[in-house]
Amino acid sequence: MTIRISLASVVAFAAVALCAAVSRAERLIRPAFIGGDAGPGTVNLPYVWNDNTGNQWQFYQQGQFQHSGNMPVYSQGAMLMINGNYPQGRVNQARMDEKTGELVFDNLACGALAVTRRVLLDREGGSVRYIDVIRNTAGAEQTLNISYQANMNYGVQMAVNVADPKKNTQNIAWVAQTHANGRCAVEMFAGKGTKLAPVINYQPGNSAVQISFSHVLPAGKTIAIMHFHAVTASIDAGQKFVQGMKESRVMASVPSAIRKLIVNYRGGENFVGDCEILRGDILDVVELRSGDQLKGTLKDASFRLRTFYGEVELPAAKLAGLINAGEYRPRQLLVTTEGEVFGGALDREKLSLELSSGQAMEVPLTQISRVGWRRRQGEPEEWTFEKPFILMRPGDRIGVQLPEKDIEVATRYGTLRLKPSAVRAISFQNEEHGVHDITLIDGSRFAGLVTADVFEMKLAGEGREQAVKFPVSSIRRMQFVSGDEPGDDQQGTLDLMNDDVLVGILTGALKLDTAFSTIDISAGEIKRLVHTASSPSDVQVTLWDDSVVSGQLQQQHLVCRLQSGIDMKVPVALVKEYFQPRPQPSAAVMQTISALVAELNAEDWKARDAAQERLVAMGTIVIAPLKQLKAAQSPEAQQRIEMILKRLEDSSSRNKPQSSAPAPRPAPVLVD
Repeated sequence: MTIRISLASVVAFAAVALCAAVSRAERLIRPAFIGGDAGPGTVNLPYVWNDNTGNQWQFYQQGQFQHSGNMPVYSQGAMLMINGNYPQGRVNQARMDEKTGELVFDNLACGALAVTRRVLLDREGGSVRYIDVIRNTAGAEQTLNISYQANMNYGVQMAVNVADPKKNTQNIAWVAQTHANGRCAVEMFAGKGTKLAPVINYQPGNSAVQISFSHVLPAGKTIAIMHFHAVTASIDAGQKFVQGMKESRVMASVPSAIRKLIVNYRGGENFVGDCEILRGDILDVVELRSGDQLKGTLKDASFRLRTFYGEVELPAAKLAGLINAGEYRPRQLLVTTEGEVFGGALDREKLSLELSSGQAMEVPLTQISRVGWRRRQGEPEEWTFEKPFILMRPGDRIGVQLPEKDIEVATRYGTLRLKPSAVRAISFQNEEHGVHDITLIDGSRFAGLVTADVFEMKLAGEGREQAVKFPVSSIRRMQFVSGDEPGDDQQGTLDLMNDDVLVGILTGALKLDTAFSTIDISAGEIKRLVHTASSPSDVQVTLWDDSVVSGQLQQQHLVCRLQSGIDMKVPVALVKEYFQPRPQPSAAVMQTISALVAELNAEDWKARDAAQERLVAMGTIVIAPLKQLKAAQSPEAQQRIEMILKRLEDSSSRNKPQSSAPAPRPAPVLVD
């Protein structure tokens, strides 16, 4: 953010404040983080800690904190609630961890959950880091509604959300300037590119902010939420604190057993199973089974690996680490700088290493635990997995090119032949049912069975082309398009009783038997279709003009044309709700629209203006036809159509109709 000030002295002061914020963020990620005033062991609560910036922090039984002293910023912070319950401790004590310097609140009870809160204190910078470890002790999965609340002592003058620089549609932090001498509170609840972004709820004029997450946690599993709280001199310094945080270095100060549990910061990918990937700084590192480490330069130029999906050759320049997994029949895992993991057997028994002293040696593979190549210039700090990849059941993660052949899937709606370019992902492992989950790029998702036994694909990357064969029985997930980009909310959606969702429009001609007559309906004119409450075999149909008719369809199936171009035949009995915000108007209205569009090309400007205003007056029903007719019009008519569409779509977004379909179920986190 640009700081607009005029006096040189103020500029200098702001620069010092910004540097201090970055320095504070850097201190938070160092392992040598000094704790409070007490040494290791049990401490009584409230635990009081004074930092070097004038704040006095007090920590209470549930792990929350408050400030005291001169003009304190926080009246309460890090107040945790899960599913409406506050974590409760049995004793009014915590402990100082002698290894990490953290203040630890152990085994807090919270319904059918066990919560441990770990707090790292930064005396010099005046900030704290929390890691809340949450374990599901119930015998069934739980949907966790996790919320944090903070209150400011003297109210908030102004507040801003800090957007994720890698996904600008989500926020990762909140910075508020308070009336406590203008000092700012910083609430940071996720890292850059996080897969679990917080929902930040703040009402202007209020002195409180609430941050929440939603997560499905399977029985017996554990996750961790990491968050930071700081006080800065200005909003700009607070934003700099957030932007200066390096997630990879943050994770370096977190114990490895906890690091892999954290779901709101990227860092768990630095593990392959329970093994952490070793990396060197300026030298390559070979770690032996005895725990000894040898540092120097690995001399092998490439590695050939025999895998169950084919032989793979990887250049050493693209490798980040090697893990020797297994005790009696070890399996080598090669990890690339892009996060790929290849498992198999190396074609050699020794690795060539030149020590930093210049001495050359051959290290037996059987004696090696891990190998880490030095970090190279230009190497990405974090893995993004934006390219297509295959995730195998044994843990291999392999970048691939899209398959050349269509993917055949047997579904409840018939056998489909899917273009790989239309597929977002296919999950072959589902804990709820034995079939596969298919997600398309248009947002459709449905269950089915991939009929192929083997996928023949080519590896991604530079160099010589390498073809491999992946047995379907060994694939856990195929991801062709990264992330979960929101679909077009103006597209039709067909929600089904089996939780499948199809994004597209109904097509064809339908006949509806009502109590008094049979009505012919063009499926494209349907705005909403649901089953009636009185009779499961009857449906209620809302048409494009908001007419509502009920009866029984003569057809047993509906044809849904997906946005990706696939036609699916859906049993009427399986329909929960169909909603199309942009239905096609009747043939007579279409003729009127076409005639008005023709008038947009009239020679008389008054006729053109009149046609434009009439189209606007007809409302959103003209949006879909105008988009269809636009390409064939003159440049001026196209410009007028764009103006009409903008006015109508802006109006529509302010009064957007809500479908009664349930919200998508949060994705479960499978972490041991």
